[in-house]
Amino acid sequence: MKSVNIGLIGLGTIGRGVYDVIENSGELISKRTGISLSVKAVCDSDKKALEEIDNKNILKTSLAEDIINNSDIDIIVELIGGIEPARGIVLNALKNGKHVVTANKALLSGNWNEIFKAAAENEVFVNFEASVGGAIPIIRTLCMSFVADNIQTVYGILNGTTNFILTEMSEKGCSFDAALKVAQEKGIAESDPDLDISGADSAHKLAILALLGFGVNVSGKDVYTEGISLIGSEDICNAADWGYSIKLLAIAKDVAGGLELRVHPTLMKSSHLLSGVKGADNAVFVKGDLIGESLLFGKGAGRKPTSSSVVGDIVEIARRIVSDGGKNSLPYNFCYMPEGKKISCIEDLMIPYYLRFSVIDKPGVLAGISSILADNEISIANVSQKERKEGETVPVVILTHKAKEGNMRKAIEKINNRDSITAKTVVIRIEE
Repeated sequence: MKSVNIGLIGLGTIGRGVYDVIENSGELISKRTGISLSVKAVCDSDKKALEEIDNKNILKTSLAEDIINNSDIDIIVELIGGIEPARGIVLNALKNGKHVVTANKALLSGNWNEIFKAAAENEVFVNFEASVGGAIPIIRTLCMSFVADNIQTVYGILNGTTNFILTEMSEKGCSFDAALKVAQEKGIAESDPDLDISGADSAHKLAILALLGFGVNVSGKDVYTEGISLIGSEDICNAADWGYSIKLLAIAKDVAGGLELRVHPTLMKSSHLLSGVKGADNAVFVKGDLIGESLLFGKGAGRKPTSSSVVGDIVEIARRIVSDGGKNSLPYNFCYMPEGKKISCIEDLMIPYYLRFSVIDKPGVLAGISSILADNEISIANVSQKERKEGETVPVVILTHKAKEGNMRKAIEKINNRDSITAKTVVIRIEE
């Protein structure tokens, strides 16, 4: 039986989960692979977390250097999250000839060149399946199963917290704030949920998918991003009336004007595969010239799903170590987007829109809105005004035909400045 030694840095929810999987499922892994995985060292700044590892044969330390410099360790697993000190730990591990497994999407999406240059120079592997989609094998699928495809579109529901909130609002008719509170009570949302509800978490993950699917080196900051906090339960009901659902969608799309990279609330046809993704589940929809349409679905977060992906990455590298010594002599050819291809500007986006206006119910208001939209080359497809309360605020909902984002922004700014508009207009893009 061949043995491969692991150094685990970070004993939070996922790190402890990885340790438990290796301890509890080690025999199953060895039966399937002929390889014995052995955790030789663990590292965490939390003394209590270290004390909870009940194994006297394991090195327990608060210093990452103790693991990085340990000659007995083959693979280092970084699970502390964030940019620093994770960046320094990963780079030092690679320069020391250690293979690395990480689930750190924020680190990867902003430091691709540095990390993979160090990996190539030292002929070691970096695996990162758990950085996007938890137990969904989207990284391996894009890198291997779809390697011959020209990818045209990637749609992702990449954040379980926001999907749970939108599902709760849809099924119970509650407000955003009420749904968020439920998510926090269930442990699905953090006490500070901003990274999730702002769309930033999804943007980091989309940057990784854009690199693998389209060969473009971008960070989460390069992705146009909007969150879900302005979505009301009435918007979800209105969307359903017209045959749509609302999702926080991460979109990478190869179009004539460049590569679209955006994360924002989106109306999708209720018949679309992604519309059926409920609760805290994640899914990634990929369209390519050979595969057609494909959907990968599963648990996008949590100790067990994410730990499963991390251990899968460990086993893949362990196989290489056992079979050929683990030397990675091949370059990481991720950045291959053709010269001249650019990231398209959000203002150039052509797409239909859902608009919800809060207006004072009086003659001429709708005509005024329609006139401003027309002046900006925005054509109306449908109008709905369910309530009539003369002199009071009522909602007016408009669906448009395809319009240019830049024109829409100009129109909405002008409309919002009218005395008859009592609240900021809700604007949601529609993917057809």
